[in-house]
Amino acid sequence: VQMSGNVFLAGGQGSPTTWEIRDVSGGLVTNGTLFASRDSSFKCTRLNNGNVMITGGFPNSASWEIRNSSGGLVSNGTLWTFRRGHSVTLLSSGNVYIAGGEVSTGIWEIRDPNGNLVAVNTPSTQLWAGRLGHCDALLPNGNIFLGGGSGSTSTWEIRSGSNGSLVSNGTFFATRDGGFTCSRLLDGNLFIAGGGVNPGSWEIRGQNGGFVSNGTLSVNRGNHGAQVQSDTGNVLITGGVFSPDTWELRSSTGSQVSTGNLDLQHGSGHTLTEY
Repeated sequence: VQMSGNVFLAGGQGSPTTWEIRDVSGGLVTNGTLFASRDSSFKCTRLNNGNVMITGGFPNSASWEIRNSSGGLVSNGTLWTFRRGHSVTLLSSGNVYIAGGEVSTGIWEIRDPNGNLVAVNTPSTQLWAGRLGHCDALLPNGNIFLGGGSGSTSTWEIRSGSNGSLVSNGTFFATRDGGFTCSRLLDGNLFIAGGGVNPGSWEIRGQNGGFVSNGTLSVNRGNHGAQVQSDTGNVLITGGVFSPDTWELRSSTGSQVSTGNLDLQHGSGHTLTEY
């Protein structure tokens, strides 16, 4: 979502070389062509200055590009390494922390809002575990939570937002291989839900990674959507590969608030955005 309230959409199967901007009513504002084709497994991150950084993905997994609020190309370049299925976390400093992904599961790099490389891991400061299709969240203290994903499905780690170093690590209550979500609640805790191996479960973890509580979703979910509501603090969970036509609302303690049916099916790979 742009600062104007419009939505920037880019790439994906079917139209991997294009982008478009739509207003809050769904109307087309403008559209254009990406610098590099982005078919799948790439990331699109809104920066603090309103620009959007697009990184990695198939088939141009070693590239990045930055676009302004009108969709115009600002700059582009090459990532430290190939990345597909990686994570990109916007840091408190305005820099981005890019971690893991296919081919480079243990490697992280930090880039500034212009795309310049700020830092990259050394052999001794790689991720505690290789990660692909993992989750990420910025913690209130500025550190980064990384968890699960192929390569280390049962573990999580917290990295420093200033230098990328390991702060702490631990084990999930349930295995999270891929297709799960990790949402930061208004109190700073993390709500983790679904996935391929344990699609019917959720767990809440504290800001230090410690276990808070766990429970069962109303239906199995994987590759679903999850969004924390800024007014109530509840988590809206939608669709996914197992239950594409349903939604559920959960409180910040994990209790079920309500459930219902979506007007259309939204399976694997859909997006959910508050505006």
